[in-house]
Amino acid sequence: MILQSELELQLNKIYNEDCFETMARMPDDFVDLIVTSPPWNAKKDYGDYSDDNKPDFDEWLGKLCKEMERVVSTAVYVFMSQDHMWTVHNALSGFKQWLFYHRRNLGASLHIKNPWIKTITPIAMSIPKGKISMDSSHHGISTMDLITGVNPQSNFPNNLRVHPAQDPVDAYLPLIARTPCDVVYDPFMGSGTTAMTCLKLGKNWIGSEINPDYVTVAGNRINNHQAQETLFGVQEELIESE
Repeated sequence: MILQSELELQLNKIYNEDCFETMARMPDDFVDLIVTSPPWNAKKDYGDYSDDNKPDFDEWLGKLCKEMERVVSTAVYVFMSQDHMWTVHNALSGFKQWLFYHRRNLGASLHIKNPWIKTITPIAMSIPKGKISMDSSHHGISTMDLITGVNPQSNFPNNLRVHPAQDPVDAYLPLIARTPCDVVYDPFMGSGTTAMTCLKLGKNWIGSEINPDYVTVAGNRINNHQAQETLFGVQEELIESE
């Protein structure tokens, strides 16, 4: 791993730019782990700065997978819609297996319009540089291929949706906790879920996000989390000293 003093890119920072610009500044094997959920070409509204309706989406997705494998030293996890999972599978030279994220609360109110709701998101796992052994220090977190979680919603105070395609920390936690890594990169930081997960686990992170509005949203989530940690830490010290 390259030392902090040698980095052109800073750790624990979101870069407001296209992820290809960020990765172009990364040498091979620059980060340990990539966990990301790219746009799915599902015509969601991500604001004025990104296009979720690319006519050349599969070609773009293939280039993305190859560049992610170049800059990573350990593993890549890509959350992708079922419609494009085989494009990801074929583009990842180190493809190992499929994992799956089950969104337990999705589709409860949509059964009339959509009688068969997709509540499973495939996660492509790539190990491009060879075999790895999972981190055994997190005994309470399994390496089962089915990960479950509750998707953020607008009326969930403790799991508030602030991005149209937001995943919960629970979806990323097993991946980052059990894969050996010190620095995690997310090319599509969005609302900051990858950074929030890394903060929970004491990992360093780097993010790219093309939309400045979401850079602000993610930054606020991160700052609020760090402020709460500081507050609780002070409270614990006071309790211990009494």
